[in-house]
Amino acid sequence: MPEHHLVLIGAGLQPELRMRQAAEALASAWGRPLRHQACGEDPDPLLAALAGESDPVLLRLAGDVAAERPDGACWLEGLAAWRQPTLLVAAPSADGTIPGVVPAYAALCTSLRVPLLGLVQLGGAWRPERRRRDGLPWCGVCLGQGDHLEQGDHADDLMPLVDQLKTRLRAVAAPGQGVALA
Repeated sequence: MPEHHLVLIGAGLQPELRMRQAAEALASAWGRPLRHQACGEDPDPLLAALAGESDPVLLRLAGDVAAERPDGACWLEGLAAWRQPTLLVAAPSADGTIPGVVPAYAALCTSLRVPLLGLVQLGGAWRPERRRRDGLPWCGVCLGQGDHLEQGDHADDLMPLVDQLKTRLRAVAAPGQGVALA
């Protein structure tokens, strides 16, 4: 069974440096090549080329994937059309709460039928009881807790996430069938 590519997106605009570090840490822990792509360009040529590649990559989209492009579409629509398994990254507010943009992005992914594998928190204190209450498909880990991303000390911390993502990617059915979450 071929492995799927994974697309890493932010719920709204996320801090560029933190997103880049999180993507690099995840790609390193997973052993996948990492590509960065700005959301201002047309998604179809890149996603078509990606679909033709057999070696799986982690594609990190920089910018607001829900923002309307000049042609009237957005990257989320492209991810849905190309059935690209996607991981949503969400940063908490200073008080530890999850901003409203996060459930809005998750709902938009569901509405557009983006194969959303789940959400991970970027920084802040991980509060599992709060995350369970919000009803979103959290992966149960926090990227960038403390100084791990800056120090490069991430492989052990990220292995539970990598294992979970591998399981969720294996559950991805044939194109058009959707994603079964664990």
